[in-house]
Amino acid sequence: MADIELGTNNPAAHAVHGLKRYVFVWLALLAGTVLTVVTGRMDLGEANIIIALAIATTKATLVVLFFMHLYDAGGVNRLVFVVSVLFVLVLLAGVFGDLMARLPVSLPNGGPVAPVEMHGGAGHEGPAASPEHP
Repeated sequence: MADIELGTNNPAAHAVHGLKRYVFVWLALLAGTVLTVVTGRMDLGEANIIIALAIATTKATLVVLFFMHLYDAGGVNRLVFVVSVLFVLVLLAGVFGDLMARLPVSLPNGGPVAPVEMHGGAGHEGPAASPEHP
């Protein structure tokens, strides 16, 4: 009876978290932030959104597992986390599946994979030089 009152039957109560573990996770989160900034400045075409979501998901998973102690939690907590991640994946698949199934004409600006048109700069001739405007 005294064991229950003091919480000694709870396996999570005995988990010892050293500073080394938190420093490693913090460094991994910093590396993920640097990777986010670096890849955010790159033009990777259609892979931009996939890479950004993968990095964000990895960072969020690290936070949930280690800083919110889901790594040490059991059963139902892990099940809720896995089901929520699967739910987000299903929602993303539905949204991107819908975008990819539509005609580009029906999407604003041609959709998420439309080329970016640059105005000005070298080699750009203004409207006065076009055949429509003499």
